[in-house]
Amino acid sequence: MNNSDSDSTGPFAGSSINPSAVPKSASQKAAALKARLGKILAASGAKTAEHLERPPHFNFGVEWIDTALRGNAGVAGLPRAALHELHAADKGDRTSAAALALLLAQRCRALDSDRKPILWVSESGEARRQGRLYPPGLAELGVDPSGLIHVDAPDSIAVLRAAADGVRSAAIGAVIVELSGKKPKGLDLTATRRLSLSSQKSGVLSLLLRTGSDADNPLPTAAFSRWQVAAAPSVALAGNAPGHSAFDITLLRHRSGLYGLSARLEWNSDDQVFREQQGSESTPDTGVVPALAAVRTDHPGARAA
Repeated sequence: MNNSDSDSTGPFAGSSINPSAVPKSASQKAAALKARLGKILAASGAKTAEHLERPPHFNFGVEWIDTALRGNAGVAGLPRAALHELHAADKGDRTSAAALALLLAQRCRALDSDRKPILWVSESGEARRQGRLYPPGLAELGVDPSGLIHVDAPDSIAVLRAAADGVRSAAIGAVIVELSGKKPKGLDLTATRRLSLSSQKSGVLSLLLRTGSDADNPLPTAAFSRWQVAAAPSVALAGNAPGHSAFDITLLRHRSGLYGLSARLEWNSDDQVFREQQGSESTPDTGVVPALAAVRTDHPGARAA
């Protein structure tokens, strides 16, 4: 993979000042300042005027969390035109991290009237080991399988290339980039900065899903926020019916300097919103319920144990 930044004209590109090109009139100075401000806002992950037709932020739907996540911005929640990173807390939490990535993408996709599809790119070898997305399970979460495009790429470099193409396309609502292992080949600051810059230009949400990584000592990336996700016990509904899918989330990094935010959330598939779990203290912990009934390992391509 060529690690040179193809966005050479982006906000990270340096440029020398040509004295003869310094604007003279007040209108020229105002235009120059506006252009410079746009570059600064783009570099900070803020929304630019290129995609004002899309809502600038998305959220969990839990007021205190969304308010905290506004940071230095004027809108609650997380910026849509940015890269966000999710780490599975442990190997057994891969399904929950995948679920959270999908449901955040679903929350973002629901903001658009045209409901553009979600692009999910992963390595084919990892799919054989861990299982593939299961459409009936997706439907149980309230996610329409027809709104999801899944790409099996041969390796991590191909994953990043396919994801970069998807993020640049305004026809996509969100892109989930799934990579496993502590140091996937090609995943570095340059590659993630390219994804971040493309998100800022297109307004397409980018979610970097990491499994088998070290959340305490992660690879440096250009992500706006970094989260750790673990499965949590669900609370039974009336009549001892199975409860909602539940997650333990922890904010590890935020570009505004936030950290340490943690919560136990559950997903209400009917209302398509996260809610802070209530009543977990008085509910016996009979074991963690996987948060995503959407991955199957018994498909024909699964590797035998």
